[in-house]
Amino acid sequence: MTDAQRLDDVEDELETVKQVLLSTARYAESANQRIDRLIERQDSTQKQLDSLAVTVQVMGERVDAFISKTDAFISKTDAFISKTDAFVSKTDDFIETTQARNAVFGEVILRLEENHASTNAAIERLERILVRLIPPNES
Repeated sequence: MTDAQRLDDVEDELETVKQVLLSTARYAESANQRIDRLIERQDSTQKQLDSLAVTVQVMGERVDAFISKTDAFISKTDAFISKTDAFVSKTDDFIETTQARNAVFGEVILRLEENHASTNAAIERLERILVRLIPPNES
């Protein structure tokens, strides 16, 4: 092989190396651009995650406040139910007492009606006796 041929071979190989280096450089540039876009997306995603973390924290605080208010409401409701149960119990006792008194009053009224009927019968008998004993004045 002559020096010219060797020089051509070296130039061809150098051209090939040059093409490989240019291709590698373009690939590296493209990879760097992709990495830059990925970093931008990662930053955007991180901002969204940070925002979501704040939202979750705020919602957690609201849920805690809601639970606290709900517990207070349940306590008040339980107290109201207890008072209502006591009132219903007293009302039931009052109704039972009233019914017992009504039964007693009913018996008293029956006795009074019997006594009234008996008294009316006695008055009628006395009137008849008086009419017999004291005849009416005939003028």
